[in-house]
Amino acid sequence: MLVCLAVLLGGCGPAESPPAEERSIPSTGEGSASTTPEAVYHTALTFVGFGPEPSLIHLRFENRTEPDLLRLEYDGWIPGSDAWTSVLGVVDSIPVPRAAWRVLPAGQLRVGVEDGGELSNLRLDLEGGPVRIDALEEVSSWSGSTGQRESLRFADLQAGGRVESGWLLQRQRARLLDEPAPDRLIQAFLLADTLGNGLLILRDRAFADAPATVWAWLDGIQLDWADAVLLDLPGSTGLPGSWSFEVPDVGLFGEITGSGPLLDELPEEGVGFRLYRATATIGFADERRLLAGIGVEERGP
Repeated sequence: MLVCLAVLLGGCGPAESPPAEERSIPSTGEGSASTTPEAVYHTALTFVGFGPEPSLIHLRFENRTEPDLLRLEYDGWIPGSDAWTSVLGVVDSIPVPRAAWRVLPAGQLRVGVEDGGELSNLRLDLEGGPVRIDALEEVSSWSGSTGQRESLRFADLQAGGRVESGWLLQRQRARLLDEPAPDRLIQAFLLADTLGNGLLILRDRAFADAPATVWAWLDGIQLDWADAVLLDLPGSTGLPGSWSFEVPDVGLFGEITGSGPLLDELPEEGVGFRLYRATATIGFADERRLLAGIGVEERGP
């Protein structure tokens, strides 16, 4: 599926965005432009497939409210052999909707939502053909660092006439524009294997030895822990890096290695992010497993 996706997207950037007035922007809840606070709302979607060479997609959606406008900046990438390829690039503004946190259809992006406003699917209309992600059964949900709902779900990726199942991580954050941007670094690893097993590790590096939260789906059993240990491996130099992790008292441990290509938009201070491939060897229940996926490090919005 990764080869299929690369062929589909190779050499063809995002399709041309239609004019804003031609787009259908859905109604999005209570409130009005006059009562919408000036804020930034950030949503990130990460897909990791179950294929032998898993398809990987990372999408970032940022909505900024002004007194009479909602400014959109939407981006997305897949990794190639030596660089990340853009599959989404939207910079636009529209009248402020009544729920400015929602991801909206714009440019080559089309979205479907569930009754509660959660994304149910999205489609990228690219020159080489559409790419669609359908969110399926929810594995777990939790409140993110700024109180917004986040989730891990099964999902299907459709591209080039083929379907690959995998994991879909949705993360959300928000900040009033008159508040300072947070300086904490958040680290996430989403990994899977060809049997549908998966591992999600989140660490809020507000301080050096902050514990990590781990969600695991192993042999059809869902597990989660809030006190995992994730440490930089001694001797690991340069980017992306290598880490060891352990969940005390349950016998889950392993090592994670980041590798290229590297998309580094993370300054030493201030808002930004970093993307890279990641592989992990984990030990659990007297078995060793190899998983592959994405590492994300970000600060902000």
